[in-house]
Amino acid sequence: MPLNAQGLYIDNGEKPYEVEAAYYLNYYIISALAAMEYIDSGFPHHETVFDNRIQYYHYHSDHLLYAVGQISNRFIIVEKDSGLKLERKKANRANCRFDDTVFPILSNKKARNTIEHIDEYNQGIIADMHGVGGFNLIDSTCDSKLLDTLYNRKDTHIYTLDLLKRKIYITRKGEKITIDMVALKNELLTLQGNVNNFASLLALH
Repeated sequence: MPLNAQGLYIDNGEKPYEVEAAYYLNYYIISALAAMEYIDSGFPHHETVFDNRIQYYHYHSDHLLYAVGQISNRFIIVEKDSGLKLERKKANRANCRFDDTVFPILSNKKARNTIEHIDEYNQGIIADMHGVGGFNLIDSTCDSKLLDTLYNRKDTHIYTLDLLKRKIYITRKGEKITIDMVALKNELLTLQGNVNNFASLLALH
């Protein structure tokens, strides 16, 4: 393992793996932070490729969750992991000081999995509840009836960005997941510091 107990880097032939991990972790952290920045800055009212503001927020919410999922994939050990993949995840966790209790949002892959398989979940909602799930947006333009529906019927509205409370609500197989974007940003910035500290040992900065 590249970092010894004192946190000093020892090059034992693993440096190419560590360089790759440090680069991509930093890239996906920046990608997630960028997506949050676009969400926070609001829909641009000048010329844009998006048909409407819903598409704009949907796009950046998807990319936020995708980037978070890519980060999680580098750390979260699952039952099927073995061999080199398991070894690399263990090394990543040690090198970047990744602990599930410190990074609870980044440790949950279920939200990303819902987005990746949104068509499957939507088909179930159409078949069982005769409605279309997909992406929803809560903002200052929502009337009280719509707000009540989006807040209280998450089983039929499985993916909602709440700009009022700065949260994302995901329902996956009946499980309700809430992502607090303020807490997520703090996790990303903390992890970015850990990744950059390790990258400095590899002379990447």
